[in-house]
This record gives sequence, structure tokens and C-alpha cells, in this order.
Amino acid sequence: MARPRSLLDAVRGRKVLVFGAGGGGDVVGALYMYLKVRKMGGTPVLGAAVWERYSVDPYPGPIPLEAMVNVEPIGWSAALVTGSSYALRFGREVRPQLVRVASAINERALFIDLSKGAEGVREAIEAAKEALGVEVAIGVDVGGDILALGCEEGLWSPLADMVSLAGLHASSVDRLLAVHGPGADGELSTELVLSYVADVARRGGLLGVYGLEADEAELLESVIKEVVTEASLMPLLAFRGELGLRKMRDGSRQVSLSPVIATTYVMDVDAVYERSQLAKLVDGTGGISQARQALNERCVYTELDLEYDLFELRGEASARPKGLAEIRREGIGRLVRSGCSPLRC
Repeated sequence: MARPRSLLDAVRGRKVLVFGAGGGGDVVGALYMYLKVRKMGGTPVLGAAVWERYSVDPYPGPIPLEAMVNVEPIGWSAALVTGSSYALRFGREVRPQLVRVASAINERALFIDLSKGAEGVREAIEAAKEALGVEVAIGVDVGGDILALGCEEGLWSPLADMVSLAGLHASSVDRLLAVHGPGADGELSTELVLSYVADVARRGGLLGVYGLEADEAELLESVIKEVVTEASLMPLLAFRGELGLRKMRDGSRQVSLSPVIATTYVMDVDAVYERSQLAKLVDGTGGISQARQALNERCVYTELDLEYDLFELRGEASARPKGLAEIRREGIGRLVRSGCSPLRC
């Protein structure tokens, strides 16, 4: 695609898929961009790469399309969902955050199956192109970990982001990436995320910087009451004037709230992908386990590793329960002892 000069240039008069790239509550960040696209004269379709937090879905890994009920499949890795859709996870009903948001706005939304790896994400976008007439796809990451290089100490959940980035990059539609709320997920700091945005800008890949508006914040606040998320709440708190440190994820992470958290950075996908060692490692993968292994071989401990570790610990009696940070440290140690080859930044 020819690189557009602005978000307006990219979306005006066009059908635009806006999807949460990192699973969970990223769909709320996608809804923000959905509203922005609509204001700019585009016709948005909301979507998400679906992977629920462990507290919502205790079975490790993203929810596969085959587990979804009351959906309209449009391909082997994509389906349209409504507020009545849900997943059956080993006898337990799970209502993904995408479904909750679709219900709140009374719209159909696109389910993207992360369990099928980067190829599944690519195929889902192609299916949206064929079935819905989508011309542009915008992946939205809340926090900015999708810009990570792989060596960052605070990088907790790179797998969903990188699978989404690789699949988005490989798709045949026009494509953009938006980072909503730099540092909002408590992983990479706001300052580090902004330094990575600056790196993309030096490569000519930054299209624009956008901020929440009062009407958008009001709608998002009404929707987020129905959603299980911490990271996507942070831009709204920042917009309402909260400052200072706020702990999240059971105290394992923290966010420094300021008005900067209420900003969004729209970038060219090619410029982001070219600097991403992690996205290249998972490019072309046909399953989430294959993508996980590719990152593990470079000493990157992922959210799937953490979920498996938590699953194994469930029900074990212990005089001293382990916190998430300790479980993660032990997991990283196992990778290092296995002879993995660490990434260098």
C-alpha cells in the first residue's frame, strides 16, 4: 500500500476493521479508534484477537473459534459475534470481552482466532475483506508492548501482540497500527513506549497523534462498566485528571497516570514490523504453541507460559503461595537454563 499521509486519508469513505490486537480488554481501545474512524467518515467494523485473562478463562491459551457458540463463521479463523455469543471452555461458559462490547454497542463484531497463530490472524483479516468488504485494518494495542524488542525486563505478554502484528503485516488490505495509552498496561514504561514511537517516527512511520475527546470518553466509560479490564481503564482515568502511580495485576505492575496516558499513536505497520525481532519470529506460524516456542527459543517468557504455570499450580497446597512476579521469574530462569538464545537490543 502507498503510505497514507494521515489517519483521515487512510479511512475516509472506506470500510475499516478496527481490532484489539492483544486480547482481553484491548477491544475497549479498539472501540476508541472505532469512534475516531467513524468521526473521520469511515465505516468501522469492531473486532478483537480474543484471549481472555486467566481470571476470566482459567484454561491456558486463547479461545479457539471452535469453542464459540451463537456465532456466524466467515472463515476458518474468523466469525461474527453478537451479545448472545459465548465460549464453552471445558464445560464452563465464558463471555469474551469482545462479546461484552458488542452487546454494549448493539453491533456485530469480528472474532479473530489467535489460537491459529499469525496465519490465523492473516486469514481472519482476509475473510473480513471478502465477506464484509473491509479495505483497511487497524490493529490497536493498549499499552504499547506491540513495539517491544524482546529484551525488556517488564515485558509480560508479548505473544498475542506479536502474533497479531505478524498476521496484520502479512494481510493484503491497507493496514495501520495504533498504540492507545502508552504504558497503560503497566509493562513497558510510558517513557520507553514513547521512545519506541519516536524510533518509528524517525523511520517515517508515524501518521498522527490523537487524544481522547469528552464525548468519546463518556461513551467508553459507559461501555467499560461491562468489561473486565484494567489497562483500558487507565486512559479514561488519566482523561479525568488522575495523576500518580496506580497498581494493577494484583500489585505485580503499576502505571504512572498522567494526561499522556490518554493519547494514541497511529503508525504504519510496515515501519513497525521492520524493527520488530519478535514479530518476525512468529511470522507464518500456524498455531499459538508454535509461536510460543519461537519466542521461548529466544528466552522470551510469554503470557501463555505464565498461564500454564498458573494452571499447574492451581490446587497445590503451599505454606507460601507464590505471586505472579515470582512465578514469572522462575519461568524465565527455566528458559535460560534450557539453553535459549537471548535477544539483544
